[in-house]
Amino acid sequence: MMKSDKNTAQYLLKLLEEHGVDYVFGYPGEQILPIYEALRESKIKHVLTRHEQAAIHAADSYARISGKCGVCLATAGPGAMNLVMGVSACYKDNVPVLILTGDVPTDVKGNDTFQDLPLNEVFKPICYKSYNAHSPEKLENSINEAFMHFEEGITGPFHINIPKNIQSKPMNMHHKVIHTNIIKPIKESDIQDTIKRIDESEKPIIIAGYGLIYSGAMEEFIEFVEKSDIPVTTTWNARGIIPESDERNLGLTGNRGTIKANYAAEHADLVIALGTRLSERTASHINTENIIQINTNKEHDHGKTFYNYNVKDFLKKVNETEFSKENSKWKNRINSKDDVPPRKLEETDKLHPETVIKNILSHCDNNTTIAIDAGTIPTYFTTESKLEKSGQILFSGGLGPMGYAVPAAIGATYARHDDVIIAATGDGAIQMTIEELGVLSTYKLPIIVIIINNNKLGIIKQWQDMTGVPNYQVDLENPDFIKIAEAYDIKADNITSIEELNEKLTLAIKEKKPHLFNVEVADVPIPLPVVKEKNSF
Repeated sequence: MMKSDKNTAQYLLKLLEEHGVDYVFGYPGEQILPIYEALRESKIKHVLTRHEQAAIHAADSYARISGKCGVCLATAGPGAMNLVMGVSACYKDNVPVLILTGDVPTDVKGNDTFQDLPLNEVFKPICYKSYNAHSPEKLENSINEAFMHFEEGITGPFHINIPKNIQSKPMNMHHKVIHTNIIKPIKESDIQDTIKRIDESEKPIIIAGYGLIYSGAMEEFIEFVEKSDIPVTTTWNARGIIPESDERNLGLTGNRGTIKANYAAEHADLVIALGTRLSERTASHINTENIIQINTNKEHDHGKTFYNYNVKDFLKKVNETEFSKENSKWKNRINSKDDVPPRKLEETDKLHPETVIKNILSHCDNNTTIAIDAGTIPTYFTTESKLEKSGQILFSGGLGPMGYAVPAAIGATYARHDDVIIAATGDGAIQMTIEELGVLSTYKLPIIVIIINNNKLGIIKQWQDMTGVPNYQVDLENPDFIKIAEAYDIKADNITSIEELNEKLTLAIKEKKPHLFNVEVADVPIPLPVVKEKNSF
């Protein structure tokens, strides 16, 4: 331990450095200025977004693919409130982020002063924990506790609220960074019960979730799959954990899943759910009696058998077993089920969005990362893509916010410096966070933004059409996206043909500079889900 003569803000950043934080995404304000002053001399690099919502989305995507905690900063009042939607998205998808908000000084807190809001009460329902750092000691303990949870594999957002006067307070204490190597003891009876049920099952499957990726259990997971000979399905966020070209991977399960994956999930007599919360979009068609679920988060208990363990540690113990059976008969039965044949696309005056997305994907390889927005776009990227590694397509599936793609692409750029980064968005979604083009321009980020533009809120229009009501408030009178991009000093092109798209996208990938494409597409309905959602567990 060493004596510190720093103020609390400087000490905070030193503590974050020692916990391995490289980047923070944020936006300054009066009540967080001491931390920004300390950032001047910190090794941590700050990325200035143009809106706090973008800061949390960038931290979100950075965490998803770096395997590290994402960190964002915002000031009190409006700054903190602008984070709420993005924090909710992290909460729904169990993304490990640390949210630091400034607050009014402690001597005026609760007196209805300028920008004073009950921030801990705001963030508690959408965070695993919300701390109020009312002293330097409390701040230190809160930081260490949050990172202890991250290291133990408990994912999701943690919030720390720091009054301005505490940030400036001198630190007269020994600083300590606490890491945990604590492994929660795993009951031998739980391991033996799992192995017994695997041996007795005739139709087992695995549902692989994002928790496998964040806990660093990839090696243990692959070993388990090879030893047990059990077919694998995945959640959206775990796509690519086994290459989707691998015959062991049946693909995505749930309402946008493959025929084979959903058949296997529905007919399985044993479902081993690893690191997944089993949302209704993933598991509404599965018999809960057949589920063994392993998850670090107790509130995600959805199977009849739930084990509250770190999935990496659990698999290490299971892998000590040599499985004697193989599942060829069951796998042959699954593989006899045909997947959905290619659709015959209707003729349209403008480009068909499915054709556009197929062509975008044809330019992508294992060194490409695509952030996608909510709306019609996820459907096509789900049905048309085959992922060879995890985190190739970033999507906030639990909440589905519009405006996610561009900020998420920003975070991805800092996590995967050498990848080609694409933000695929719609003409509605881009206008939620279009100001973030300023980040691409300022930092010269080689992000390719592709707007799939049908001049509609397409998915809302389709819902209205399906329920037999007239279209209402779904037509968009869009601005000139090319001029907006050029105002940010970003090269931009309108695209009206596939030949033009292929030619210019090839050049943009080679140039490695910010680029925006506005692709005019036809207004056509998206394919309906393979599995309709039932009630949540």
